Amino acid sequence: AAHQLKTPLAGLRTQAELAARDIDGGRADAATMKHSLRQIAFSSQRAAHMVNQLLAMARAEDAGLEARRRPVDLAAVTRAVVRDFVPRAMERRIDLGYEGPEPGSAGTRLMAEPVLLSEMVRNLVDNALRYTPPGGTVTARIVADALGQAVSLQVEDSGPGIPAAEREAVFRPFYRALGTQVDGSGLGLAIVAEVAQRHGAEVTVADARPGGAETSAAPGALFTVRFALPGKRSAAP
Repeated sequence: AAHQLKTPLAGLRTQAELAARDIDGGRADAATMKHSLRQIAFSSQRAAHMVNQLLAMARAEDAGLEARRRPVDLAAVTRAVVRDFVPRAMERRIDLGYEGPEPGSAGTRLMAEPVLLSEMVRNLVDNALRYTPPGGTVTARIVADALGQAVSLQVEDSGPGIPAAEREAVFRPFYRALGTQVDGSGLGLAIVAEVAQRHGAEVTVADARPGGAETSAAPGALFTVRFALPGKRSAAP
């Protein structure tokens, strides 16, 4: 964590020192100052994001989780998260949407810690938006089990996908998929895995479009988190 925080903090210091040097040297024109301020803002956002992710991880590891559980509507939480991310998706020209039952529908309520559940959904949607190119699609989906034993959250994207050999590794803290230049903390999927484990849920990842290589289309990624409903035992998917 300390190593990860050094990069954005070093960026803040470097840009501040460059700006001060330009002012001292009489080169502090508006364009130069604007560039330095943009870089300072970017580095501060990265540092803040990292701190928020570390706090989320600490909450997920809190031993008092069980006492804070209460009935939570997974459909309502997912729709709220999607709504929050719409401006960012529009900025990147990504079609972000929700599919599934309306909030309050049968089979979408589970016993959960509401803050952590929302954090899990946010990290899955955030991850999908980071890896989906402009013009792509991201879909958050709630799938209720026909037998009423479980409910699943799915987040599907049209990005490059995750090779089968890396699908377990991406849930490790600070792991970054090989060959990607996407900026991030490397904690988002680790938080998803920790929250799921704390709630007795199962997390899997697969290609969103199996066989995409044969059609030259990006395989995309499909993350699924499967929760057993209250009073039900987890069954095989």
